[in-house]
Amino acid sequence: MDRLSFVLSSTQREKVLGSLLGGVKHPAQIARDTNLRTPHVSRALSQLVRAGLVFAASNSVRGKLYAVTPLGRTVYEELTEARGDRLVAPLARGSHFKNYHHWLAKNYGRKRADAFYRSFGVDPQKIDAQGWYPLRRIVQLLEQIEAAFGDGSGETVRRMLREEALNFASIRRYMTIVLPFKYVVEMAPAAYHREFNHGRLEVEVHGRRALVKNYDWISSPTRCMAWLGTYEGTLLAAGYKHSNVRKVACILKGDPYCGYELEW
Repeated sequence: MDRLSFVLSSTQREKVLGSLLGGVKHPAQIARDTNLRTPHVSRALSQLVRAGLVFAASNSVRGKLYAVTPLGRTVYEELTEARGDRLVAPLARGSHFKNYHHWLAKNYGRKRADAFYRSFGVDPQKIDAQGWYPLRRIVQLLEQIEAAFGDGSGETVRRMLREEALNFASIRRYMTIVLPFKYVVEMAPAAYHREFNHGRLEVEVHGRRALVKNYDWISSPTRCMAWLGTYEGTLLAAGYKHSNVRKVACILKGDPYCGYELEW
């Protein structure tokens, strides 16, 4: 996962790694394939070699020849799967991995939380909260958490996000602004784009009620429960103990967005 995030964070690294999937090449060939300048190719190659994704296969009269490692091939295949048929892979910040682990450790102990994450293929010690990770993997993690620690209804994930909402820096940043809450809610789209590189969020505020529209690229019933918990936790953090959040639309049912009505 950390290698995948490493490649996703650089278009140049991604292009160079993709070029090498076709076979052993020297930097000049990669530069022609990718339309990158040779110095940029050389820098990306050095970074990929250090990450264990590429290796120097041999020397030739025209310079070193490079090839992709098995790990590099696996990472690129995962990247392609994460992107699907889109030009941009839907990603989310590593803060999601961090906060879910924090909640599991607090409620079930760090040892069990660490073991659960490693069984999922993620080393909790290597997660970069500001790094970018495939959204598909984060949605899968939510499903696994509900399956392992809940009853399948989504209520465990809902509770987790309710209790962890303020640990997201994007939410905490706006909750510290001294303004009437309805104005803070209108800033939610900015917070959304700090956490995700895709989709969008729209907000309609009417008095002490708001309709939040999530135009997510990937969803699931468990992720819908996660959003419910996030909005509930945000309202609780704002001091509204008797607030209400309900789902009023869902892309999984054919609606153009997932809609959440907030009342405080």
